[in-house]
Amino acid sequence: MESIGLSEFDDPPPGTFGEPIFGRSMSTDLSSDQFSETDGLRSGLNFNQFPSDFVNGLTLRQGRWGVKFGGYVKADLIHDFRAIGSTDFFDPATIPIGAPQRSDSRFHARQTRLNMDARWLTDSGEPLRMMVEGDFFGNGDTFRLRHAYGEYQNFIIGQTWTTFTHRAALPNTLDVVGDVASVGRRQAQVRYTKHLVEDRWIFAAAIEDSTVTADDNLLSLGQPRSPLADLICRIRFNGENGQLQLATLVRQLGFQPNQSSVITRPGQGLNATGFVDLTKKLRLYGGILWGDGIGSYRDLPDIALLTPTTGTALETIAWYSGAHHQWSERWSSNVTYSQGNVDNSTGQLASSIRELQYLAVNLIWQPTPYTFAGIEGVWGKRTNLDLENSDASRVMMSFGFLLP
Repeated sequence: MESIGLSEFDDPPPGTFGEPIFGRSMSTDLSSDQFSETDGLRSGLNFNQFPSDFVNGLTLRQGRWGVKFGGYVKADLIHDFRAIGSTDFFDPATIPIGAPQRSDSRFHARQTRLNMDARWLTDSGEPLRMMVEGDFFGNGDTFRLRHAYGEYQNFIIGQTWTTFTHRAALPNTLDVVGDVASVGRRQAQVRYTKHLVEDRWIFAAAIEDSTVTADDNLLSLGQPRSPLADLICRIRFNGENGQLQLATLVRQLGFQPNQSSVITRPGQGLNATGFVDLTKKLRLYGGILWGDGIGSYRDLPDIALLTPTTGTALETIAWYSGAHHQWSERWSSNVTYSQGNVDNSTGQLASSIRELQYLAVNLIWQPTPYTFAGIEGVWGKRTNLDLENSDASRVMMSFGFLLP
């Protein structure tokens, strides 16, 4: 077993990635475009896509298989000008209303990520992949699992981006949260994917882990339950310069009142997303999310009190838009704005969230392919059911080192 350098692929020895197997090159079969969730920016740094290059870098190989170790170290220096409860990421839902104002500073490296991407060719010549990634956003800076899945032929099994999301259309922010409308959730699933019409259309269907959340006022009467897994389908169109995706979600919401049986009702949602590369250096992206009982996909309640004795699924609608521009080989920027609204029930407290807003603008510098630094301004606003509101603003500077 030996490490791989770029020069080795110029003239690969027999029996390695460069040797044709079943008429195809190993290096081609194991490249990133053979697997799901690998489409990214045409140029520049993308925090939502790792590893972006499997063949080159810190890789081990032997015969038909290879393993790449990737990730990055990222340190964030944060200063809040107004009060917000989330110190290590910017979540407008934690903005206090009616509380004394304060400023805070924080320096942490919790977004540091490590991953292992193992790939090999089976006897039939089909590539197989196992991917594991984590960061340090667990309790007390402990290691937190982000991805752990296997992919073979048309199936993904394990934990990764929910089929309801569109990874390539996510905002590329220094802040790990990103906005209040896009779905960036990762959960356990079994997914089937089918490429159609020369890969122009991609259909996917999945059974995924379900987490039902309840409004605080409802928790005094019982506990939320997840009677069934969530069923998610999506169709994606791949154009020459962009993608369009429509995803649907059907789920069953459960609630068990104290000393009583579980009550269920249906929930459903739609997520329309996409991006277009106007040039090789300019990408526009955005999406609209609507649903009844899907608040947990945006870290909000799914169900709430309607009357003192009955509950209801909360309807939410949210949208986001943004642009990523590569100014030069070393400089890039991202700007994104999003807004999320909850159709509150009559049984919710006056302090329940009615609307959230989020705005982020950044400038990122890559002096070398393996280092980066950036600055980002973030603003958010929370409005409650009683129309009381407050905003918060933050400036953060990030520094990082990328594994090749």
